[in-house]
This record gives sequence, structure tokens and C-alpha cells, in this order.
Amino acid sequence: MSQHTIFVSGATGTVGGSVARNLLAAGIAVHALARNPDSPAAKALSSLGASLTPGGYDDQGALEEAMKGVTGAFLNLMPDFVDHTWELKTAKRIMAAAKAAGATHFIYSSSFSVDAPQKLKYWDPESFTAMVLLSKQAIENEVRKAGFEHWTILRPGNFTANYILPIVAVYPDLAKKGRFVTALTPETKLPTVDPNDIGQFALAAYRDPVRFNTQEISLASELLTADDIMGKLARFTGKDIKAVYLSDEEVEAQKGGNPFLAGQLAMRDMDQFADIEGTRSWGVALGTFDEYLEREKERVSETYGHLA
Repeated sequence: MSQHTIFVSGATGTVGGSVARNLLAAGIAVHALARNPDSPAAKALSSLGASLTPGGYDDQGALEEAMKGVTGAFLNLMPDFVDHTWELKTAKRIMAAAKAAGATHFIYSSSFSVDAPQKLKYWDPESFTAMVLLSKQAIENEVRKAGFEHWTILRPGNFTANYILPIVAVYPDLAKKGRFVTALTPETKLPTVDPNDIGQFALAAYRDPVRFNTQEISLASELLTADDIMGKLARFTGKDIKAVYLSDEEVEAQKGGNPFLAGQLAMRDMDQFADIEGTRSWGVALGTFDEYLEREKERVSETYGHLA
């Protein structure tokens, strides 16, 4: 029987799923909530040995049930586009439940630049991007003062998963036409990370909580331009896939109605937060974009197979 039992939030999603699979593969028990236990993602996770409790974060009874017997918890939340207070409130609820259940190691998957977003050249404190980053900053502060015996903050960069289904849907022209229309510049270097690396780091941290205690780690394995990424996709698929760069005037005209475009503007100098050598110094194996495409080749084909 595993000496660890970890509650994983978002276990049927990209990041939480990676964490859950890495833990389960290492023989560590995983507890999670599932709004729909009959979904393909939930069934797949259950088949790997995860213990799923039906319900959501707003169901206190279900949350407490899922937390029974845990020794640690992993937090990963998406912002609510309607209720901007939801993410912080939910994080506090999960932290409180984990603490009450006896969890001693709490890991939060935050985001690049959350520690000092004002350093970004295009930082706009009134923007949707700012709301997202400041919400995560507030959660980081809660993690530090929650009183867990051990805590760790991970700050992953640009996901390799952003360019295939289902996440690629936020870039409709990329999925439909093979054109990545972006507010980035040709010179922008994106600190890129395979979500599996987040799972690998979480596993390493739960195995060695003393070493990872109070550590705040930026996660990126490569610095890639949009042309680099589109080029890799084009070579792997044999399809016509390219980046299309918007002018500053076009970005200014469109960013008010497109939060993802505004987010890309903020990402233009996100590479200042990268410390790839520092990330590698932890001794955790990091993947590459090319390796990710090979591992996810079926989904890559599903995403781009229709293109000329």
C-alpha cells in the first residue's frame, strides 16, 4: 500500500491529469473529484487506479470525502471568466479541506510571471490578464501562510498542449486553417513546458518534501519562438502551418474583445522569468516539444489531419 495519498484537483484536465498519471505510475494513491464520473477522462483515470468522488469544489461534502486519508494535495485551477473571485475562494476551500484532513505537503501549480507581473513590458493592471495573474498571486500568498508542514509552488510556462486539441480551440484559425494569428513578435521567445514535466516535478516533490519545501520553481524546458513552434508542427504533420503576426495597430484594435490576444501581448517578454538551467538543476527529466508531438501523435493528427 502506498505511503502517500494525494488529492489532485483538475485530475481529468491537462495539468491535473499529468500529475495524477505520474503519481499513479509511481504507486502513489490519488484521490480526486469528478463532476461526471462517467466521462471518458474520468473513466480513464479510474482505470489507472484513481479514487474518484462524484462532485465539484462547491460540494463541501464531496470535497471532504475526497480528502479523507490524504497526506498531500495538488492545486491547479482555471480562472472563472464570469466570477473573478471564484478561483481564490475555491483555492481557500481546497486548502482548508486538505489541512483539516491532515495533508502535510501542498503543491500549487501557478503560472509564469505571477511572482512579479509588473515587470512585464505590457503590464496593464486593469486587464483580464492582470486579473488572472493577480488571482494566482493571491493564491500563492495563501499557500505560503496556510501552515502546511511543506509547501511548493510551481510556475509552468507556455504549454506544449496549447497547440493541439482540445486547448487549441482558443486559436480557431490555427486549428481550422493552420494559421497562428498572434500578438507575439517574431522575436518573442516563449518559455515552453510539456505538462508531463509538471507531473514529474510534483512526483519528485512529494517524494522529497524537505528538499522541495518552500521552493518556488519556474518550469520551462525550451525557449521557442512562434515560428519555431509552427515549424515543428509543420514538419511533424507535413501540413502548411505558419504564424501570422498582427501589427501593433491591429493588436490595439482587437485586444479589448479578445483576452487571449491581450495575454499574448503580455507574453512578449515573458522569457525574462525563465531559468532553464535552474529548472534542470533539480534533476527532474524535462521533455521537448518534439518529444511531446511524438507522444501525442494521435491527437496531433486529429487536430491537423484535415489541413492541406
